[in-house]
Amino acid sequence: MATYHIKHKTIYSYRYPVASSHHTACLRPLDKENQKCRRFHLRVSPDSSDLIQRQDYFSNIVHIFSIQEPHDSLVVNATSLVESTASPQNLKDIDTPVLEVRKALADIDRTDLIDAKQFLYETEYTAKSKEILDFGNRFFEEDKPIGAGLFDMLEAFSADFEFDPEVSDIYTPIQTTLLNKRGVCQDFAHLMIGALRAQGLAACYASGYILTQPPPGQERLMGADASHAWVSVFVPEAGWINIDPTNNLVCGDQHVSVAYGRDFSDVSMIKGAVTGGGEHSIDVQVTMELVES
Repeated sequence: MATYHIKHKTIYSYRYPVASSHHTACLRPLDKENQKCRRFHLRVSPDSSDLIQRQDYFSNIVHIFSIQEPHDSLVVNATSLVESTASPQNLKDIDTPVLEVRKALADIDRTDLIDAKQFLYETEYTAKSKEILDFGNRFFEEDKPIGAGLFDMLEAFSADFEFDPEVSDIYTPIQTTLLNKRGVCQDFAHLMIGALRAQGLAACYASGYILTQPPPGQERLMGADASHAWVSVFVPEAGWINIDPTNNLVCGDQHVSVAYGRDFSDVSMIKGAVTGGGEHSIDVQVTMELVES
């Protein structure tokens, strides 16, 4: 079991005072099999007296708040204590042929798979195209074991793609990521999801945190980490399998899940609307520390 203390601080600085603002924060780690959020605290400055917690459509925990006084900055502090007992699945052990998985997900009589079937369809961020279909065809022949296909796809991301935070933003199309072979975790997650859905497979977007390690001999930098994104793929006989194309990993206890959705737009950690403010800047500081037992 691994226990983590996570601090996530977001600072919005506005050019002009904001008269009022309304926000949704999706920052509380999930309680699910193999993961428990033991403590969570959300602090907003300026203070909001109408902070409300609820579950969204995908069962993620969201907090809704409004600031009804003029302000030139907004600071959102979230702190969590999370326990994880997750262990990575061996993809080579998942031997259901790709065609069987496709048929199960397409079977209108399989009402037990309704929750997974909603993740079969393309979205704006995971749009289908011939190039995306061809990319997925490299890994998912009909008689190939689904686990072997996922393994090969992860290997391709590791071999062919390069992490580069300078070449993309949240609106970068997956066709551009495929062409450039460069991007960040969000880009790689969207591309993998788009390719899987084009193959008739169910995949959803996962957001949260991953424990990062500093270079040998250097101390961890407080606030130097960032939120992370990966992919969850559904196989009827195995359930949801979490895989990380950015790091060529099947997720284990180093990943902490905060939210799942169809794509980034469903799980944005903080979003909202403001009146006034003009141009603004955002500073995000994340620290994830392993708590020694």
